[in-house]
Amino acid sequence: MFPILHEDAHFLALDKMTHMGVTHSQLFPDRPSLLELIRHAIDSKSRWVEKRELGYLGFAYRLDFETSGIALFCKTNEARQQIGDLLGANQERREFFCLVHGTPDEDVFTIDAKIGWVAGEPELMKAGKRGKFAQTKFEVIERFAGITLLRCLPETDRKHQIRAHLQFAGLPPVGDAYYGGSLLMLSRLKKNYRPRRDGSEKPLLDRAALHYSKLSFKHPFTGEPVEINCEMAKDMQVAIKYLRKYAPAN
Repeated sequence: MFPILHEDAHFLALDKMTHMGVTHSQLFPDRPSLLELIRHAIDSKSRWVEKRELGYLGFAYRLDFETSGIALFCKTNEARQQIGDLLGANQERREFFCLVHGTPDEDVFTIDAKIGWVAGEPELMKAGKRGKFAQTKFEVIERFAGITLLRCLPETDRKHQIRAHLQFAGLPPVGDAYYGGSLLMLSRLKKNYRPRRDGSEKPLLDRAALHYSKLSFKHPFTGEPVEINCEMAKDMQVAIKYLRKYAPAN
């Protein structure tokens, strides 16, 4: 069972690890998904399922395969419809952390660029003049040499919105090969780096450096405010530790 971030009579929020889908992907059928694991747990009547008397858990939204952080599930179809209407109307606040290549000129900036599909590439989106309206606000959290830690606040909900907007701004996410980023390697940060005897090196981050850290909304059943927080994933924490040590801002 993944760490539980929030639970009530209607919703269950889990801390999703990287390299884990929320739901099954037809394009990548071999990838593991939370929904498949949950369905197996329900079918096999796992202890945590029996304890909660769960017969259903449906995802409230998808989260990219490599993105870590908050994955929200619904305990009933009604809950899924209600939260879907709320999220679809942008009546919530979402926050992400992202390490990007480059250095923004300003500490706070907003990207207004439409998000559209890339022809022939079902898993890629592009920001520009075509597609649906999309807006993301960005705040600089910490600057390093050639790399920046950003807080990302999407005002709309489009597929790959943050990643496409960052590519559009010339600030591709670290480790995101789909949107122009490259892997974070210690050999590029540490001057006196000594490679292994076989010459191989593992990256500090082996995925797109994007983490879903906070979700806030008005509970559709109780009317009470809900705030779900998720500590930054360990691999990103480790990467930031090395950046602070070997690549401080000039």
